[in-house]
Amino acid sequence: MRIKDIHVTNALPVELFDVEDISDIVVIAGPNGVGKTRLVSALISHFQNLNGKNIKFKIQATSDDEIAAWGKRELDTSVQQDADLLTQMLQQNRQRRNLKSSVFYYESNRSIQKIQPLSYQWDMPDPWEEKISWNFTFGGLASRFQDTLHAIFKKIQTQKTSIANRAISLKQEGYESMKLEFSDPLDPFREAFFKLLGPKRLLKADVQGNTLRFEHKGKEYDINALSSGEREVLNIAFDFLLRSPSDCIVFVDEPELHLHPELSSKLISTLKSAGKNNQFILCSHSPDIISSSLEDTVIFLTPPGENSVNQAVVLKPDDQSTEALNRLGHSVGVVSLGKKIVLIEGTKASLDKQTYVHILKNRFPELVLLPGGGKGNLAAFDQVAEKVLTKTMWGIDFYMLADRDALGDSSTMPRSVGGRFRTLSKYHLENYFLDANILARVFQIMEPADSWLCKPDGIDIVLREIACEHIPYASVLIVANERRRAAGNVDVMLKRNVSMKMRHFHKEFSVAKDHYFPAPVY
Repeated sequence: MRIKDIHVTNALPVELFDVEDISDIVVIAGPNGVGKTRLVSALISHFQNLNGKNIKFKIQATSDDEIAAWGKRELDTSVQQDADLLTQMLQQNRQRRNLKSSVFYYESNRSIQKIQPLSYQWDMPDPWEEKISWNFTFGGLASRFQDTLHAIFKKIQTQKTSIANRAISLKQEGYESMKLEFSDPLDPFREAFFKLLGPKRLLKADVQGNTLRFEHKGKEYDINALSSGEREVLNIAFDFLLRSPSDCIVFVDEPELHLHPELSSKLISTLKSAGKNNQFILCSHSPDIISSSLEDTVIFLTPPGENSVNQAVVLKPDDQSTEALNRLGHSVGVVSLGKKIVLIEGTKASLDKQTYVHILKNRFPELVLLPGGGKGNLAAFDQVAEKVLTKTMWGIDFYMLADRDALGDSSTMPRSVGGRFRTLSKYHLENYFLDANILARVFQIMEPADSWLCKPDGIDIVLREIACEHIPYASVLIVANERRRAAGNVDVMLKRNVSMKMRHFHKEFSVAKDHYFPAPVY
């Protein structure tokens, strides 16, 4: 079974959440505090008791057994008869293994407390065949992982007992050998282990030590030697593999939590391949997960508005806002950051980013700084301004801060920006580091009061001296820039005679400079 439509009212703080025709991979995104986890908790609670009136599902069958049980392919839980049919299917005790037509939940707090040692019995039942409560998987991983680990240990032990009993029986019947064509219960777990954490390899189950052991670079370790993120991803994968679910609805809250982006991607891939006909509903803050799921269903949960506005906004890969963000080098995944997003020039490691972050520190927690690339990325500025900056998309405000040169030859800001675009008063951010007044104020807390470093005039003379030494290089840059603007991206190299003239000019300029701007007294 799978959810087709969801209609939720008053699952506070979510006032209205209404989506239709969702896919088998659903990502619910949104800023912290908007109510994603509470929404999922409300959905899971409703599956356990379909009498509530504030949540309605349309459920589609994904197996012949479901169609036979319902007598139709789709249920509408707002219809009491359909709600009763779904309740009858959900509230059936199931086998621990090969679990069908149920609900799974992996909460965000997946920390596993100390697991109690397994108590062994002489006649231990096959854990794959044991029944579990119908809503056992509705609870979080933390409450059931001990059952997962104990089931693996019990399966290994029952297999050993079964093989031994078979050998004794054959011996009594006069046979002197037996076929050893049996599978190792750990094989699917070994495969998943290597897929997630290779080149590390799962070796064996230490039943007496109540743990699993793995090998890495020729050495054997207890599984507790793995990092917390590695253990977490294994806990989820092993629990899912053990159940081997089909036709189930799987909720995962923040799958990327504590995980490297590559590891979270591997986890989702492992879960998708472990069963069949399962639907995954992920609550995520990960820009990578959001961006990679746009061909499926990505729902941005906005803060509540006025007049019962639907807080579920389905994001599209061909949306105009998505296209505009892409022009600035960002995917629509940035919406996961929420708050107020300020696009700045440069890259993640640029001077701009480092400077602005240092200035802001923790004084403006609502602001998120995102580098928007170089000046070239602002070429389509009018579209960006119209489709991004002037709008509040999905409850998020976008702003832009750029060097003064972003305006080009224009002396005024474009009217379409609506006040959300600002330029620095100087041509480049770096020019502030060449401002004698600013430097003097900085040195006043570092140098004696009578130091020339505390006097703007003295600093200005030294800055001019340094500038004179770079006149040839600056001239080359200016000429190269003008040529590129006129003819495209071409290299401009100075000829030898031009270089000689530049050096002569520099010498003459230095003489004049020394006459009109004498060196400071240190």
